[in-house]
Amino acid sequence: FRMIPYPLEKGHLFYPYPICTETADRELLPSFHEVSVYPKKELPFFILFTAGLCSFTAMLALLTHQFPELMGVFAKAFLSTLFAPLNFVMEKVESILPSSLWHQLTRI
Repeated sequence: FRMIPYPLEKGHLFYPYPICTETADRELLPSFHEVSVYPKKELPFFILFTAGLCSFTAMLALLTHQFPELMGVFAKAFLSTLFAPLNFVMEKVESILPSSLWHQLTRI
């Protein structure tokens, strides 16, 4: 254990499971046993989602800066598409409810 470096030491990389032993471990261990491979780097979903969201926001900002008129057209089309179901429901509600009742509800 004296050969194992202190974890906080700088400049030393320590791999307790070398790559060459992975195939031997797979042969020796039962099939249901998961072979541990170190270092295993998996990023959590939140970090990947945040990176994607930041990249998307940066791309939108860059495109809006370069092409303001075109991005305005795209934003208007996107918002009108997004609110189309709400507008449809509002039109149906207006046609069903009497106008005087609708007027009273909007004044509240």
